[in-house]
Amino acid sequence: MQALQSATFDIRAKKALSGRLRLRCEILQMLVHHTAGQSIDNSSFHVMHDLFNQIQSTHHLGVEVMEAFSTKLQRRLASTVPPRPMVTVSMDEVWTFWHQMLYDCQNIFSIHDAGHSHDLLTAYQLFAFSSPQPSPYPRAVMQSFLASDGMVASRLEPLHFLEEDLRSLTLPASPLLSTSKNDYGILYFGKQDVADNMQGSIDKAEYYFITLYRVFCLNLCRIRRTCCHALVEWDTIQGEMEDVDSLIQSQSHEQASLPPGSSQPTYSFSMSSWIYHHKLTLHRFTIQMGFQLMIYAPHELAGMHYYLSSISGVHLSHLERMCHFVVARETAVKQSNFRADIKTKALAECNGALNRLFRQYAWIKATNLLASTLRIIFVVLNRWEIFSTPKFYYSDDKLRYDIRMKPFLNLAIPEPLSSTEFANETNMQQSSTESLLDEAVKLSGLAKKAWEEVSKTTWNVFPLNTAAYESPGKNDKASVLDAKWNDNVKGCVRASIATAICAVQLKRAMHDQAWKQRARLEASLPELGKKGRWHQWWVVPALP
Repeated sequence: MQALQSATFDIRAKKALSGRLRLRCEILQMLVHHTAGQSIDNSSFHVMHDLFNQIQSTHHLGVEVMEAFSTKLQRRLASTVPPRPMVTVSMDEVWTFWHQMLYDCQNIFSIHDAGHSHDLLTAYQLFAFSSPQPSPYPRAVMQSFLASDGMVASRLEPLHFLEEDLRSLTLPASPLLSTSKNDYGILYFGKQDVADNMQGSIDKAEYYFITLYRVFCLNLCRIRRTCCHALVEWDTIQGEMEDVDSLIQSQSHEQASLPPGSSQPTYSFSMSSWIYHHKLTLHRFTIQMGFQLMIYAPHELAGMHYYLSSISGVHLSHLERMCHFVVARETAVKQSNFRADIKTKALAECNGALNRLFRQYAWIKATNLLASTLRIIFVVLNRWEIFSTPKFYYSDDKLRYDIRMKPFLNLAIPEPLSSTEFANETNMQQSSTESLLDEAVKLSGLAKKAWEEVSKTTWNVFPLNTAAYESPGKNDKASVLDAKWNDNVKGCVRASIATAICAVQLKRAMHDQAWKQRARLEASLPELGKKGRWHQWWVVPALP
């Protein structure tokens, strides 16, 4: 900078070079702060944005030098064989990329506003599915928060982070997670074998649980591929956790009870239920990301929407079962002789778990209703041959089913569907078109109401700072996640409205052959970013 000040060339060129040098210093300082585990102040990002604007306004003063990044130089830098072709990036793309990257880096730190493991996972998902998708550096920053100074999000150690999630789902106010005799009773009922097995199972689940967050730091294609592998891993852990649950039942003399929808009494299976909940969530994400990445062909959409509604139905039943045992635990706490402060804390944990389960139930119920509606719509469109089904000369339905369902066929629970059952549920030959459309109109109304109920909630079930959300305008970090959450849910509401319109339109056109002929030519499936694609996970057909 000193040499630049003493230079004798044009003052405009001096200012342009000075801005570029200052920007490099700011970026390097940002990297140093992040490497040291320090938070980056918002003012630094504002300075970098201003410097970028200054650089953009002085770009015309420079001279393009093609030799600075020639084909020969690019070949030396290339990591693949044969060498990559010459890459030319327009300056408009450069400005957009850097502004977006700085904006993402600035917003990434709002993840620390998540005061609970569930809210942190929601925050990671909101950033992972942002449009445009964050570039590699912001995603690497997100991943670093999971292991910074041995803490998750600078808040809890990984072991306590996992236990926090267990408390908020299946083990609220439970002595199995007590770390002191002054809380809810003697640690692990005083049984050393129970303590050892609990510790071993939690230690093993810790890696997979943290990896669940790391998944959402990848790009979209890798997220889905990693979810496919993670499903098998979580399925294996679930079997091992059932053995731990059996030991806990025998040592604690747990009494079986009758959950809703069950024909016989059963035990809580707290550890394996927790695993199963996250596995079903992964299962649902994997299916829905297939719609986002346009993996499914048009003639497959009816079947995949049915499979999504089926998994959502299983998840709803599981949440009802979990709620039953949390309510039973809450009742036991109310009837206990705990001290007043301990009882208050225990009841607060039970209420927090029920709140989380109810919020999760509302989201999955809305997903189930909308998926069921779209399933019927695509079944009708297939019957009317609106979207042509290609002719396959070297395969059959069974082989295509095995390929499409490959990530899910090896799971022990939920049991995979047979190809025959899947084909029957996809075609729905036992139902007339008229009755199907009547059902679609009814379900679309319910789906719209369900998503509107979801839109009344916020992204954080366990607010870290309640006052900040009562006055969101005073908290910039909170507003980032709030805005992303609202955009996400509003997209689902719009998709449900478009689905309702589509169902009514099909019902009116049931006997209109001219409309069907026109629809075969004009109907389309909107792509991501195009008009009519209201949400990345919901493909609503655009009809004439």
